[in-house]
Amino acid sequence: MYNGVYPAYIKPYVTPRQNVQRKEEQQQQGQQGSTANQEDLQNRGNAQTYRTTSYQLPGYNGFRAQIQQSKPQQKKAANAQNINISQIITDFRSTANAVGAPQDITNEVFAYLDLIQTQSAKESPNKKIIQSNLKNASQVLDGYISKTLQTPSTVVENWIDALFLQNIDFKADPNAINKDFKLNFENEAEGEKISAAADKEEKADVQKTVSDSQSKRNYVPEDEKMRALFVHAKHSVREKDTKTALISLKRALNYAVETEDVQMQSMIYFETADLYNKNGHYAQALKGYKIAADMTQDENLIATSYMKTGKIYDEAGLIEPAKKHWLSAIGYAGESDNLPIQVKALNHLAKVQSEIYDKKMTYTFVNLANSLAEETKNDKIKGYSYKNSSKVSEYLDDNAKALQFLKASTKAYSKVQDNKNVIDNFISAADIMANVGNSQKARALLNKAFLTAIDTDDKNALNIISNKIALLAA
Repeated sequence: MYNGVYPAYIKPYVTPRQNVQRKEEQQQQGQQGSTANQEDLQNRGNAQTYRTTSYQLPGYNGFRAQIQQSKPQQKKAANAQNINISQIITDFRSTANAVGAPQDITNEVFAYLDLIQTQSAKESPNKKIIQSNLKNASQVLDGYISKTLQTPSTVVENWIDALFLQNIDFKADPNAINKDFKLNFENEAEGEKISAAADKEEKADVQKTVSDSQSKRNYVPEDEKMRALFVHAKHSVREKDTKTALISLKRALNYAVETEDVQMQSMIYFETADLYNKNGHYAQALKGYKIAADMTQDENLIATSYMKTGKIYDEAGLIEPAKKHWLSAIGYAGESDNLPIQVKALNHLAKVQSEIYDKKMTYTFVNLANSLAEETKNDKIKGYSYKNSSKVSEYLDDNAKALQFLKASTKAYSKVQDNKNVIDNFISAADIMANVGNSQKARALLNKAFLTAIDTDDKNALNIISNKIALLAA
C-alpha cells in the first residue's frame, strides 16, 4: 500500500532539466497568467487557508529563466533565485506532515528543523550546520518513503540538493514566506441569467452524471437541487461556454456552502480547476486543484488533483514539483486501490527520469507501472503502460527493450481491437528497425501496419505508412 508523499503546495524550486522551455510557451503562459488572475475562485465555506502554488509566485519568471539543459551535477548558476531559509523550513514541515509517517519519524524530522530554525535566527547563521541538518532530515524522510514504496528513494534528498543550487539566505526572515490567499470566482454580474431550476433535459441527465461521479469519486449528493445544479454546470462545461460555466459552477458552489456539503464543494473546485486547465489558465487550475485536494476526504479525488497538478508543473519544465505531486497521487490512489492512476503516475515518473538519463530509476518506475497494469486485467491500461515503457526505452537507446515493450503493448491493444494504437506500435517498431539498419524487418512491420489501416479505412495512417515505405525503397 502506498502513502502520500508530497503536498500540493510545494513551491516550484528550480531543478536541472534536459528540455529548454520554448520562448513561445513562456509568452503564452505569461498572457494566460495575467488573464487568470482576474478569474479567481472564491474560497468559501472552509476555515482553511491555502498557500499559493501558481505560476504567479513572486520570482516565478526568474525560476523559468534558469531552466536549461544540464545534468544533475551542474554547479550553482550565478543568477540563481534567492530563497530564504524560512521558506524552506516551512515547506519542509508541510512535506513531512503530508507523508503520513508515524509520530517517531515526524518527531525526528522536526527535531532537525527546529535546530535549523534556531541556527537561522542567529545574527550570523552557520551555513554548514543548516545544510547538514537539512540533509539529515531529508534522509530520515527518504528512509520512510523507501520503506513505504518498497524501493530505494532519494527524492527528498534530491529536492534539498536542488535547493543548494540556489542562492539561499540562511538568515531567517519569516516575511519572505508567500502570503496565504483566497480563491475568488469571477464577478457574478450575469449570474441571474441562469435559471435556478434545471430544465427537463438536464434533469434527465442527472442520473448519468451522478453515476459518473460515483464511479470516479464515490460520492452522490442526496439533495436533488444540488444534483441538478451540478449537472447544469457540467452541461455548461461541455458546451465550451467558459463564462456561463463559471457562473454555473459558482451557483452550485454557493448552494453546496449553504447546505454545508463539503464533499460537493471539493468536487466543484475540481471541475472549475479542470475548466481553467483546459482553457490554458494554469495558475487558476493549480489553485483549484489544491483546494479540492485539501477539502475532500476522497482519496481518488485527491490523487486525480495531484496527477493534474504534476502534469502542469511538468509542462512548465518544473520537474521536482511534478515528481512530488505524482508520488502523492500514487500514495492516495494506493489507499483507494485505484491502480489506473498509479500506473499513469508511474509512467510519468519513468519519463522524467529517462530525460535525465537515470536508467536505474527509469526502469524501477517502468517495472512497477507494468506490474500494476497487469494487475488491472484491463488490456487498454496494459497497452498504454507498455507503449510508454517503449518510448522511454527508446529514449535511452535501449532498442531491444523498446521492441519488447511494443510487442506486449500491441498484444494488449489487439485484444480490445484498438487498431489505432496497434498501427502506431507497428510504425514505431518499424522506425526502430530502420534506425538500426534492418530495412527488411522495418518493411515487414510497415506492411502489417498497412494491412491494419486498410481494414479500418484509416486514410491518414495509410498516407504515413506509404511515405515510410517509399523512403525505405529509396
